[in-house]
Amino acid sequence: MIEHAQDVVIIGAGAAGLLAAVAAKRMGYSVLVLESSALVGGDTALATGQLWLPATHLGAAAGVIDSEPEALAYLNQILGEETTASTAARRQAFVNVAPKLANWLANSNLPLVVCHGVPDYHPASVGGLPEGRVIATTPSDRRNLGEWAARMRSKNPVAEAGQLTSFMWQLTNSEGQAATGGEALVAELLRRATANGVEIWLEAEILGFDADASGVYGVKVACDGEEIEVKARTGVLLSAGGFAGNQELRQEFLPLPTDAQWSLMSQNTGKLLKLAANATGADFAAMSDAWWTPVTLIGGRAWSLDVARKAPHSIIVDQAGDRFFDEAAPPSQIVKHLYSHSRGVKTVPSFMIMDNRHHKSVSIGPWNASTLPGEISEPGEIIRANTLNDLAVALGIDRAGLIGTIVRFNGFAHKGEDTDFHRGESVWDRYALSSSKKPTSLGKIDKKPFWAVKVYPGDEGTKGGLRVDEHSQVLRPDGTAIPGFYACGGAAASIMKGTSPGPGAALSEALIQAFVAVISMDGKAE
Repeated sequence: MIEHAQDVVIIGAGAAGLLAAVAAKRMGYSVLVLESSALVGGDTALATGQLWLPATHLGAAAGVIDSEPEALAYLNQILGEETTASTAARRQAFVNVAPKLANWLANSNLPLVVCHGVPDYHPASVGGLPEGRVIATTPSDRRNLGEWAARMRSKNPVAEAGQLTSFMWQLTNSEGQAATGGEALVAELLRRATANGVEIWLEAEILGFDADASGVYGVKVACDGEEIEVKARTGVLLSAGGFAGNQELRQEFLPLPTDAQWSLMSQNTGKLLKLAANATGADFAAMSDAWWTPVTLIGGRAWSLDVARKAPHSIIVDQAGDRFFDEAAPPSQIVKHLYSHSRGVKTVPSFMIMDNRHHKSVSIGPWNASTLPGEISEPGEIIRANTLNDLAVALGIDRAGLIGTIVRFNGFAHKGEDTDFHRGESVWDRYALSSSKKPTSLGKIDKKPFWAVKVYPGDEGTKGGLRVDEHSQVLRPDGTAIPGFYACGGAAASIMKGTSPGPGAALSEALIQAFVAVISMDGKAE
């Protein structure tokens, strides 16, 4: 077997892995990043790239009054009692490191801006804010990556397929080269990693971990047709996804019913979590939780309903035809209702009911506004009917219940007040409607034809993983740290139990864990 040695070995080339690589390289370490796929970027490149970072200089510059104590009070308020994953030390580390990470990113010249008007998910809670904690990367020109541009995961299917040669990059228009959202964050980190000499191996399959009772010393990798034993002189950081795509683990740990097909991150199988635990005896935590979001299935895959469900001229009902929550609420709250309400009436799936005005103005998955589903959808995934009675029959739900619910909701829309669930009244709801052409979420459902899609309790990844401490070091069941072994992102159990503080919390936690891991490796953990 071929042998190779580096100071720091990072498994996973998503945003967290790349950030750790850049930080470690700047501290003087040699760094190797191992990525199992043929593309860099991971889940982040396909997401919004927003970061929930409290008490930063960016927020202060925007006139936001915030502090670490306020942020900690907010987390403690919404997260409640401590658990083995969500400890006081880890919560404290999150709020302490968040402003330091923002400073480090700014000093690295990443183009960051505060997302004005974006509130916390629970702004009315102790320490909650109506804006100032959500940060994003401004668009980045992919051409700055050179040959790496075609090796980065992209929302653009042509770019992701690696079909753009350097000559073609020059011919295409500049707008087409702009990486946005999570793709922009990845592009900026990738450019710094490659410029600083970070070594990245693509299509590198992890075969096992080199570990014994005294710690982790490296990994065994299959790459370019060779098996390679990579030694890590300083540490190994596991920066991979969770187990959202593993139906067996979902059935064992997550609320039922559950289906890997409902996940937006179904490519994450949890394989590395099993390999790591078997080799090191590492403990798991937070396995029953996920980054919940309501989804529908179109073309046999999950699509987020986060925009469509908030728009006017739509509601979500159970199989009795009744509404049972505020459709514009934060995503984790929606999924909680889907599970808790099902104890009385079947709500998995529920149904999003829309009139033709919604259809003409809002896209759902690959189904663009004002277009017919055509061959995109499979039978029963999108239902169209000329009457509400026919729609109920097609969906197999109670006809009188659905019609009565819509009559009642239309009355709320006429008056401009939802006295049942207060849709559109909270700070979060009002923000959710800010991009709508109508400044309301209560449009009547009365213009035929009528449309419906099924609503499932989906997720943007699982929260469960290897239990880590406030230094991102992986722990054994007895609470002792495993020397040389660190985890972040989907591989590490999240502190955000049962809820989320705001948009971008999952990515922020991953980056903070990665940053802390490198500091800890350097012996500077506080």
